[in-house]
Amino acid sequence: MDEKLSREDLAVMIRARQLSKKIGLAPDANIKTICEHAGISRKTGYQWAEKFCGCSACNESQLAREFEQLKAEHEGLKKDLSEVRIENEGHKIAWEIHEVNELLAEKKSITTKRKRKKP
Repeated sequence: MDEKLSREDLAVMIRARQLSKKIGLAPDANIKTICEHAGISRKTGYQWAEKFCGCSACNESQLAREFEQLKAEHEGLKKDLSEVRIENEGHKIAWEIHEVNELLAEKKSITTKRKRKKP
């Protein structure tokens, strides 16, 4: 047995041992005994195991696909952010050239004076 266990497999095995001990099954109980204790057939037990645990190779390939999708989305977002930053810098430069900040400040002071005079 040269193949090493993955972290997930090891965690499942340890949890299985803990559950076996908790419900009073022998640590080396076979699948048939476990399913009989649960009140289900062996076939149903395997179906449940596949449905709820899945095969690790399937999960790994699904995770790899999701990871690649997320990496592609991340790259797209980085590109969008870069474009927005460039556009924002352009707006800042245009505002400085046309002295928009000064015009807005002047307009604000005029409207503030008008509001004070109304009452």
